Order: sequence, then C-alpha cells, then structure tokens
Amino acid sequence: MGNKPKLENHVIKPSISIFENDAEYRIMPFTSELSLDAKIAQLENLIKNNNGYGRSEEEKDNLYEDAKSIWRSFATEFKESVYTFYLSKSQHHYLLDLLNNKLEYDANTVFFAMELVKLLGNWAEQGSSEDDGKLKGYLADATETTYIYHLIATHKEVGLTERTITLSEILLRIGEISKIVSYYDTHAKNLSKEIQDWVAAFDGIKPGEVLPQDQAQLQTF
Repeated sequence: MGNKPKLENHVIKPSISIFENDAEYRIMPFTSELSLDAKIAQLENLIKNNNGYGRSEEEKDNLYEDAKSIWRSFATEFKESVYTFYLSKSQHHYLLDLLNNKLEYDANTVFFAMELVKLLGNWAEQGSSEDDGKLKGYLADATETTYIYHLIATHKEVGLTERTITLSEILLRIGEISKIVSYYDTHAKNLSKEIQDWVAAFDGIKPGEVLPQDQAQLQTF
C-alpha cells in the first residue's frame, strides 16, 4: 500500500487560559485556538489517510497542493495571532515604573518602550475599593511579547521583596504566552517536515532526502 510517514510527536498543549480569583482569563481567543487546532487535525488526517500508491502524477500533485494550502493557511493565521497579556493593578503600576524610571534604552528599544507605555495607559481608579485581584488584559502578538520580555529580563531587584515577587509574576505571565506560541510554532515546523517526507514517499525517495526544487517550497518560521 506504499509507505506512510510516521507523524512526529508534538509537545503537550499548554493551558490557553489562566485562573485567578475563581475567574478564567483566556490568553488566546477561543475562535483562534479552534481554527488552528482544526487545521492541524485536517493536515495530519490528510497525510495519514493518503499516499501515492496507484495515483497518477496529477493526483499526487493535487494532494501536495492541498497539503501546502492547509499549511500556509495555518502558518498565516498563527503569525497573525494575538494574545492577551494580563496584569493586576500592582503589576501594571510596577511595569510602568520600570519603563518610566528604571530601565535603560538604546536606539533599538526606546521606541518600543514608548509604545508599550502608551499601550498600558493609566489604570482607571475606582476609589479605595479597587480590587488588585482584578486583571486587565492587553493585546500583543508574539513579537511584541518577546520585546516586553527582553526589555525587563535584565532588570534586577535586591532580595525577595514585594517588587521582586511582582517582577516574577510578570515574567510568568509572559511565559504563559510563550508556551502557547512555542506549541503552535513546533507544529508548524514539524508539519512542514512531515509534508516533505510524505511527498518524498510518493516516489520512493527516502525521508530526509532533498526534494526537487519545485517540491521543497514550504517554509518554517
């Protein structure tokens, strides 16, 4: 029946939500998660349930084009995905203080820091009853989240103070987004390789061999 490539194992899917004070806060919109997961399943099923045995060259080409189309749709949607970066009131104030008063900038970072300060804005005060357990969300893509991390990762606090704990909490928030990005990025890279190995098996080429130039068109991140 022809050789079918063995699908690679993927990392365990991280939580798409965080839970705090008995409330759920989604890091990625449900519709984005559902769409990306559906495209992964669609592509994996296409590879698993089809091979080149007994097919014409036109049929093989069509299968390959179908796989590329699904992968590119997945890759585009993944690149355009946005995530919600949640902060409590104290975390928000701490981060603004870092950006405005503590961190040093150069030509590569100053403009992003200015945009981040503008994005964070002012926490709307609602009197002394304002609950610091309430989280406020800010939309950011994967690149912006990475920039936030690099801006604050080198900052140091002395001792296990309240400020140190707040810094660690913000870094954990960034890490939660990073895990989701890494999960889908791993899928993108693995599926690209699986498509190439799958197409190579159509004509008996050993997996891992270089495909003809007109076939090796998929790009990873």
